[in-house]
Amino acid sequence: MLPTFFVLGAARCGTTSLHYWLDQHPQIAMSTIKEPNHFLFRPSPSGPQPCIGDDKRLLAKSVPERTAYERLFPSAGTTARGDASPLYLYTRETPELIAAAVPDARLIAVVREPVDRAWSHFAYVNGELGEDAVGAFTTAARRELPLGYEPYRTGTHFLRLSRYAEQLRRYREVFAPERLLVLSYDDLVGDPATALRQVCELLGADASHAFDTSIRYNPSSGSTSWLGRVDGALRPAYPYLKRALPSRVAGSLAARRARLRAGRRAERRGDAAVSLPADLCTELAEHFATDVAWLAREAGITFGGSAPAP
Repeated sequence: MLPTFFVLGAARCGTTSLHYWLDQHPQIAMSTIKEPNHFLFRPSPSGPQPCIGDDKRLLAKSVPERTAYERLFPSAGTTARGDASPLYLYTRETPELIAAAVPDARLIAVVREPVDRAWSHFAYVNGELGEDAVGAFTTAARRELPLGYEPYRTGTHFLRLSRYAEQLRRYREVFAPERLLVLSYDDLVGDPATALRQVCELLGADASHAFDTSIRYNPSSGSTSWLGRVDGALRPAYPYLKRALPSRVAGSLAARRARLRAGRRAERRGDAAVSLPADLCTELAEHFATDVAWLAREAGITFGGSAPAP
């Protein structure tokens, strides 16, 4: 069976936590593996064709074949079935692909202060940089500032994934506005009970369910422990392992790893606030001004002025 709803993204906005929290609900079933990325591929006579760049790790962990994708969801017994794949928000072709397959889909997007999200994404991808991370992010951001839309590749799209207005408008063009719920990351992590109640109402599930939100999943990299270093060293292999194992086994292992990494959250040096260069902050504030204004006007979402932190 196909899903009935999609957590679209954005990346580094709490979508992993949302996936595991929603999966607690007896009326909601999330895909057996998070982030199957099925709708990053367009159908063709020669087989599914990627809408993303030649990103071998991303392609390896995705599930482009329709029959394999449908096996990720239960055939009966739930009110709603969900797919949480954060790149669905960014990729231009995805709204039309979802609409063609699931025309009555419900959609959830979580947005975070744009610079904060970009920095967290950079820190997650480049957790080994340590004290050099701010300088490297400054260089990467200035390289990306003049660039427009391109198919996604890991390590090249930190600012562009924060351009929410264009991305959300694409979904509004093919889905009725009431089918799209836009949540603030600050609200999701600050008041998860209210956010989850809104999601349940959108999905037609019992909104009184008591979720356990004590664990926040998928924090940034940067652990100094031996376990954290091992996890970081093995991370490049995880997409290939995910592809090779049966989906239920891969999903179970991913959930265990997510809980383990969440348990290390307090020791991460990345939790400390990071000060970016003032001139870069000014440039980025101007760059994202239209997105911030659009969210305030169209979704009632505003962001605080906290310094970027993973």
